Amino acid sequence: MSASHGLCRFCLIFVLTIVFLALLFYLTYRPIKPVYYLTAFSLLLNSSSSSAPGAVVASFELAIKNRNKELGVYHDDLGLSLSLPPFNSSSSATAVVPGFYQGHHRTASKEGFFNPSSSSSKRPWAAVANGSAVLLIAVESAVRYKAVAWRSRRHRVSLAAEVAIDREGKKTAEDRIRFHSGAPRVCRDAPFRHSITAVVLVAFAALMLNGRL
Repeated sequence: MSASHGLCRFCLIFVLTIVFLALLFYLTYRPIKPVYYLTAFSLLLNSSSSSAPGAVVASFELAIKNRNKELGVYHDDLGLSLSLPPFNSSSSATAVVPGFYQGHHRTASKEGFFNPSSSSSKRPWAAVANGSAVLLIAVESAVRYKAVAWRSRRHRVSLAAEVAIDREGKKTAEDRIRFHSGAPRVCRDAPFRHSITAVVLVAFAALMLNGRL
């Protein structure tokens, strides 16, 4: 009887150990999406250009933070678009940031310039360049996560942020502006993970107490 009881206890401890290790592995290597910030932006009327008088020059600087402690991130090319109210494609400019690899727990800084699209007119941009306005910057890309030799599938990135500029064409916000998706961010699996952790810890505590009795 005691041998059968000891075997059952051993099997239970083995199963709980596997569950605990699987949970620990999941919490350690669970991918966390990078965070995108707009750290600098300016929209200026380049009146000194002889080749394109009255051209608008829009520059930007991004900060991309990889919050994963154990996972690197492969970024595809970042496609950026800059739009005027009412934020339609007829008055937009575009930019492309080449893809890159980002190490775990690193922050990358990327800067560039927007080029007016062929369908957009320079007149509305010139009007905004000398007055305050609210612009929309959108980011489209995809990321893959890397751990040792493993690479995940591509995860789409579709974010946007509104930036207010003053009469000098610079962003009014002193702090960096974070890009967000349109959908509300709800972490549905957090209570589940916490419940599993609590169950495993309670089971281990019960086994230790039963072993001492």
